[in-house]
Amino acid sequence: MTTIIFSSVLLLGAQVLLSQGRPTPIAPKSKEKPVKESSSKSTTKQTDHNETNLQIGGGLMGSVLYLSRNIKEKNDAKGYAFHFNYGGSKLCRLSFQYTYYKPLDIGPTWYNIRGTSLESNLEVLARFPNGKSYLYPFAGVSYNTFTGYFTGFNDFLNLKEFYTPNTTVRSSWVGLNLGSGFEHAFGPIVFFMDYRMRVGVERGGGVNIMDVCYGAGLRLKVSVMRVGKLFRKAGAGDRYHWF
Repeated sequence: MTTIIFSSVLLLGAQVLLSQGRPTPIAPKSKEKPVKESSSKSTTKQTDHNETNLQIGGGLMGSVLYLSRNIKEKNDAKGYAFHFNYGGSKLCRLSFQYTYYKPLDIGPTWYNIRGTSLESNLEVLARFPNGKSYLYPFAGVSYNTFTGYFTGFNDFLNLKEFYTPNTTVRSSWVGLNLGSGFEHAFGPIVFFMDYRMRVGVERGGGVNIMDVCYGAGLRLKVSVMRVGKLFRKAGAGDRYHWF
């Protein structure tokens, strides 16, 4: 292997020397070539600079739904998550996610629990040497909804101070998302998995981890024009070079 590499380097060097040692009459052509190559490279760089990635997909999500209401073990909520990511050619990208949780019972205290989450995160991309794998810590905000029938039985958390027994409870809260994910691209298909915590303010006034989520799925990746390019056409300048 070393011999092959060494021979290739010698051959490349010989080609460079031969191209530099051409007679003077050919000089005008050699001057024209760099101009064309430079123009080609410039066009390629400009095209790459004007494009970024767009990912659309979905997957499965598990969550220890609303920890302050969860009085039993091994009763995680399961649901479906839908993803939309913009960026990826630069340091950061934006992600948007909607999660729907299937109905869950935590008897005898809660029945027919339903939850949804709509969130937006800023992801910082750490690229692996293979160019196909990313590790991305992220942070963002989420809007979460919760509904469930509260019976009041086995109310070890003393939730009767906030909810009337035998009624349907509806609530919503804004959370801070913190987490990390991993993805690997198989061509345009991207496999991903992530883990996140949502921190929010409880009804009693304290700040707490409201739920812990984990998920995995697939996304389709396509190349699109950068938003910054569109704004430059409108004369607004490039304020989105991080994406």
